[in-house]
Amino acid sequence: MHRGFADFLYISLTGVGIRVFGNKEELESGKEIDPQPIQAIEQSKVSIPVISNEYASSESCLPELNQMVECMDNKNRIIIPIFYYVDPLDLRHCTGPFEKALGEHKKRHRDGNLLNHWMSALRRIGELEGHHLHENNEGSHGEVVKQIVHQVQQKLKKQDLIVTKHFVRVNSHVRSIMAKLKVEYHKGQAVKIGDTGVTVLGIFGIPGVGKTVLAKYVYNQLYHLFDACSFIGEIQAKINRHGIVSVQNKLISDLDEGNAKKFDRSEEALSHIRERFRAMKVLVLLDDVYNDEQFSAIVGDLEGLCPGSRVILTSQRQDVLRNINGAKSFVLEPMKQDEALKLFCRHAFGTDSPCEEFQKLSTDIAAATGRLPLVLEVTGSSLFLVKSKKAWRETLTALKVSPHKRVQAALEKSYADLDTNAWEIFLDIACFFSGMDERIPYYMWDDLKYSPSSTIPALQARSLVKIREDKKLFMHEILKKFGWEIVKNENRNEPCNRSRLWNHKEALSVLNRKEGTQNVKALGLKFGAGPTRIFRCDNFNGLQNLRFLKLDRANICGNFGDRLSRLRWLDWQRCPGGYIDSLKLNLPELVILDLSESHVGNNWRGWDLLEQTSKLKVLNLRGCFDLTATPKFPASMELERLILEDCSRLEDIHPSISNLEKLVSLNMKGCHRLYELPDWGSMRGLKELFINETSISQINFQIGSMMRLETLSACDCEDLTEISDSIGCLESLTYLSLKNCRRLSDLPVGIGKLRSLQFLDLSNTLIRELPPSVKNLKDMKVLRMTATSIREFPPDILNLEKLEEIDFSSCRSLEGKIPDDIGRLSSLAILKLSGTRISGQRSPRISGQRSPSISPLSSPEMGSS
Repeated sequence: MHRGFADFLYISLTGVGIRVFGNKEELESGKEIDPQPIQAIEQSKVSIPVISNEYASSESCLPELNQMVECMDNKNRIIIPIFYYVDPLDLRHCTGPFEKALGEHKKRHRDGNLLNHWMSALRRIGELEGHHLHENNEGSHGEVVKQIVHQVQQKLKKQDLIVTKHFVRVNSHVRSIMAKLKVEYHKGQAVKIGDTGVTVLGIFGIPGVGKTVLAKYVYNQLYHLFDACSFIGEIQAKINRHGIVSVQNKLISDLDEGNAKKFDRSEEALSHIRERFRAMKVLVLLDDVYNDEQFSAIVGDLEGLCPGSRVILTSQRQDVLRNINGAKSFVLEPMKQDEALKLFCRHAFGTDSPCEEFQKLSTDIAAATGRLPLVLEVTGSSLFLVKSKKAWRETLTALKVSPHKRVQAALEKSYADLDTNAWEIFLDIACFFSGMDERIPYYMWDDLKYSPSSTIPALQARSLVKIREDKKLFMHEILKKFGWEIVKNENRNEPCNRSRLWNHKEALSVLNRKEGTQNVKALGLKFGAGPTRIFRCDNFNGLQNLRFLKLDRANICGNFGDRLSRLRWLDWQRCPGGYIDSLKLNLPELVILDLSESHVGNNWRGWDLLEQTSKLKVLNLRGCFDLTATPKFPASMELERLILEDCSRLEDIHPSISNLEKLVSLNMKGCHRLYELPDWGSMRGLKELFINETSISQINFQIGSMMRLETLSACDCEDLTEISDSIGCLESLTYLSLKNCRRLSDLPVGIGKLRSLQFLDLSNTLIRELPPSVKNLKDMKVLRMTATSIREFPPDILNLEKLEEIDFSSCRSLEGKIPDDIGRLSSLAILKLSGTRISGQRSPRISGQRSPSISPLSSPEMGSS
């Protein structure tokens, strides 16, 4: 019977022009296997095994099936199994007729590995999606054949897009993208579309990171699942040459398989797209989309696309999809160093690792490429079979100085599109501020009217800068080198005529030669250990437009007059503290003063600067270990950020701190000799207070003060024993950490008034119970009480419906059971109880929510469960 069905399928496939290889007569037992069927399978894009009860009895079918599976794994070939009156479970477990047949083969063959391969192939086929023929659908075999023919046509209708053969790290990316596209992906194959809606995915990243290659690879895995598909590459170039209508016509032609007419007007083409493809499930890949207007002009508002359609685009700009509700994003990062080295070696040596002689050079070159696939491939290919170490070193030097020319060209297009404010901020970050807290340079940019609130997000959207979770600016090395090249090109021969001097040797030369010009906006020095350098005021002649100056260990003296009158930021870290008597500075525009790790004490004459700089917003005194008391703060100061972190000898906060009505952030971490908090006075604007590792014994606030405080961090205050009930006045507090306050045993009842609190960390304290008032903390999301003395699961927290994480791990006195009604915590995702004496564990099924992941429980009696 199955032979008749196979013949019918053969005729139907060949009838629509598909070239088919069909197994003729099964070979008799004991005869050698003809290699031609195996070769045909290797060359075939699709294999269709018809699995019947007798299938495993054949000594030709099993090797062929094994070859199909190998081609699926190694060459991304497609298998469409047909289960002809058999249960796939019998294949997966090698039971029923397959167990008997394999037993007969075992008698004839001594090669156990061969049988294992055959059994593995049967199991793999049993796991695949296929077509099932059985008694209940005997009358519809013709319909099944029709479905199979259509499926094969869809899989073969287009050729794969050309992508590199040297893939590294692609599989994890593909799995993630398939999940975002809501496509069922199993064992390297896209099986079916798991959601009937229209899904849009943007793949973003800097030039050269491999967006297009990854998108093409995903497209090749997917297109057989759709009625029609289209790939449009280099969209920017097409639009620049022939306008947006050329891209629309290409899309229409692809989806209509070349039969569509061409349109002259964009509006008509878009209207056709909306009407023509409502009933077709389509896959569209748009490469290098510039902005959201362009995207909308090509595919419209998506309402004209059939449910089940998928649209993928690549772009450097992450705001392309800002107007598409529910759009997904995938940001492609540069490769890891080991991955980059492997990819480079595949192109440079044809192997996964370098020969010993070129080990160091290969590692250095892979790092200097910025770990970008495009640069790795081009550079590796250019060095293939090149044996000269001199040539390799020259390549390394060139990569260290500036980006590869192809990446440079792509970045220049993106940079040219920025406005003047974005240019300024981009170059500042590239030359000076990568790795810095983004809130600090913000004040300078804001004072210069560079609109950082809108400009920085615009740079982020173009993948030109990132802000990490710790709020630090990050710029990829390739982008920094690109920025350096822009500045160098302002004047290749005379650094004194460039806008920024970030290179120490060039900056030092300009000062020593007194060659400063009005073109220089920012200058940075970087001295190592050694004698202190002293610069006189005349070294700064001509630098009247300087807005950022980094002295770093150097000292200055003399009457500067108006030489630095436009300076916004003086970065004088490690200031020696001497020669100040002969120094006269006029800094009326200064907004940031950084004296980190400087030898400045209470009597330092430089504190006079605070009287002059009425615009000062940031004062950084981190690590000034000579400081025993803070300076006096003038009543006119508009200071917003005061950093006293690691001033390890600081004992007194001058009462004038109450003058700082506009202070937003006060950081006193690591001030070990600070025993009391100051009188806050009218400091009502404070939002962040860090008192970690101080020696305070009590936290007390005046009623009506600190109304805007959002963050209070008092970690590692080992002398802290009391928190006043006044803490309840902090109505805006969202973050409270008392971690490692090892003498703190109680929380005040007033903590229940913190209605905005979202994060509470009481880990490693002596707290035994939470006050009942915690039930009022309705916004709480995270509660951490690791290694506390808590004895029972706090019943009052079961009222906190927004709670997402509870951590009671290592609470060795905690016993009892997880409450039966923990299901009330509908948002709970993480419950950590390891190292407790909890005697039972529940995994409640919460309606509409995922069950929380509960860490393994353990006790001396139970062990682990």
